[in-house]
Amino acid sequence: MNSRLAKLRHVAFDLDGTLYLGGRLFADSRPLLDKLGCLGIGHTFLTNNCARSRVQYARHLQKIGIDATRDMIRTSADATIRHLQTWLPGITTLLVLGTEGLCDDLALADYQIADMSAGADASPPPEAVVVGYDTTLTFDRLCNTAYWIGRGLPFISTHPDRYCPTDQATILPDCGAICALLESATGRKPDAIAGKPNLAMLEALFAERNLQPNEVAFVGDRLYTDIRMARAAGALAILTLTGETKRSDLDDCPASNQPDLVVEHLGELRQMLEESRVGCLRG
Repeated sequence: MNSRLAKLRHVAFDLDGTLYLGGRLFADSRPLLDKLGCLGIGHTFLTNNCARSRVQYARHLQKIGIDATRDMIRTSADATIRHLQTWLPGITTLLVLGTEGLCDDLALADYQIADMSAGADASPPPEAVVVGYDTTLTFDRLCNTAYWIGRGLPFISTHPDRYCPTDQATILPDCGAICALLESATGRKPDAIAGKPNLAMLEALFAERNLQPNEVAFVGDRLYTDIRMARAAGALAILTLTGETKRSDLDDCPASNQPDLVVEHLGELRQMLEESRVGCLRG
């Protein structure tokens, strides 16, 4: 494992459950990011949570103590835009069940957002439906989204996460749970899921940064999204046990979701990276 760690040029991180939980930054997160800088290893942030725009994420990260710019962040909104541009290039108007942040990122990519409140009378009518993590969810919005899905419009899910991590005493139903409700109501599953574990999120990073898969590690807390994507893309798949996944979950985990490396916390990963560089110099 040290030899793989020694070859890394870039580390991509999931956010919630990996670097922080809700508004609480994990104690080991900033020291690890600082160490990456000292070792000459780049880093970016890839999250399925598209409730915030990239600008909003940069502000949130800065607020909790992580230096970040918009260009360092990719969300499932970016993956959704790439999917639309690649597979539905003629579409310009979207019905979006999601937050203002998601709509902002889609609008910046020149998509027109249909008026959700107009229902069947929306003008211009939507040409596709995008469903994300919607913290502004209401029954009327669900009904209108189900209507257009039922009409047969392309149905794109931003990501499959069933719930959003939080440090509060509650459960936050995420995009996967919302899509399950819509599937039950309409009889249709999403035609595509753009975010993790779709390996396109990592492949875009490889292309943007001129990286080879074996030069990249992805660190996340979920087996069925983070680890599965990293394994499929050929990156080093590192699971941190600070979020959703417990060590016991690995017992029944399919091979496609098995991490290459498991750490209790990011401080353990920082130490392993230091040791890998020392070992490389000695060799």
